[in-house]
Amino acid sequence: MGIGVMALMGALSVLSAQTGLGEPIKIDWDEGVDLGPGGYARVHRLADGRFMAAYSAGGGVVARFASPENLREWSEPIAVARDFTATNGSETVRVHLANAEFAQLETGRIVYACNLRPDGWRHDVHPCAIAISTSDDAGRTWSPLKVLYRAEVALPVDGVPHGCYEPFVLPLKGNAAQIYFANEAPYVEAKCEWQNISLIETADGGENWSAPRIASYTAERRDGMPVVMELGPWRYMAIESNPAKTRLHPQIVRTGIKDNWLKPVLAPSPDRFEPLANPPDWCKHHGSAPYIVATKNYILLSWHETPLPGDPSATSVARVAAVPKREIKDGRFTTMRGESTPPGMVFGRDRGLWNSLCPLDGDRFLLVTEQNGRITLYPGNVSAK
Repeated sequence: MGIGVMALMGALSVLSAQTGLGEPIKIDWDEGVDLGPGGYARVHRLADGRFMAAYSAGGGVVARFASPENLREWSEPIAVARDFTATNGSETVRVHLANAEFAQLETGRIVYACNLRPDGWRHDVHPCAIAISTSDDAGRTWSPLKVLYRAEVALPVDGVPHGCYEPFVLPLKGNAAQIYFANEAPYVEAKCEWQNISLIETADGGENWSAPRIASYTAERRDGMPVVMELGPWRYMAIESNPAKTRLHPQIVRTGIKDNWLKPVLAPSPDRFEPLANPPDWCKHHGSAPYIVATKNYILLSWHETPLPGDPSATSVARVAAVPKREIKDGRFTTMRGESTPPGMVFGRDRGLWNSLCPLDGDRFLLVTEQNGRITLYPGNVSAK
């Protein structure tokens, strides 16, 4: 071993000792794949090996498919459900579909969830709601929308909307699943400043659903945009939260799979933790819409971030960090690092919003982003530096 290499290893050992981290992590990126106009996209692998993408486009929510051999070629969009007009008898309003997300159950059924949002937040005509469509033929045809939860609140005098948003579908054993969503409906007095994470459950593929219950809540603050994964004995939920005087930023909330959110995880709690080893000052930065997945050797987290002041929906870029699974201690991981943005995205020039992640083979993954109003896929690989 050469002297230079020995010196470098020594320096890395000193760095690790000083920071309490393991080896440095790097994320390498491939050229992005443009799927065209759309927003809030998610990609998952189906049981037959194909990949399915779900997102908002063309006045509704759509599905597209690609073979595992070629993620640069995707089928034409299939309309899962379309925007519609609702009435309360005297007034009408256009209801838009947003926040598409889905999962395939062990039985093969695909459960596709979305958020119903009335124009002008006219909840008095049609409330915000969580709805699903299902497919039993691998995504070729889809059932009519079925509303599972309505944020039944009257429009406040001050005109501030209160709703429910961002469903996430977690497949369980057999024909069971959970849907998590951000819920403002219980907090009308808060002028849209408070929300919890609620969940509903089905044991029969989505035919029947439980009443909602709370998975997490930070008193008089916001827990939002849930994404859940299972790893070992734990169910980990990435959320955006703003405890104390911070801005929205990623947190991890956990429950034992056997416990299944028996009690809501409030704040503070040993079952909440900050995942980043060296986070920015979350009083001066905004970090929203986290998404969490696991590859063979790593846990990955994405979010969109912007320094403040600035409009997060106009100036954010996608960020991805990782931590080796072996660094999980007592069910917690707090040393995520290697923060990276795809080279095809530049802060101040591009908007990278509502990102999600999809594991590929080994430690490869897809970052799925709404970049300047178009769905872009960035293949990446995480490894030791």
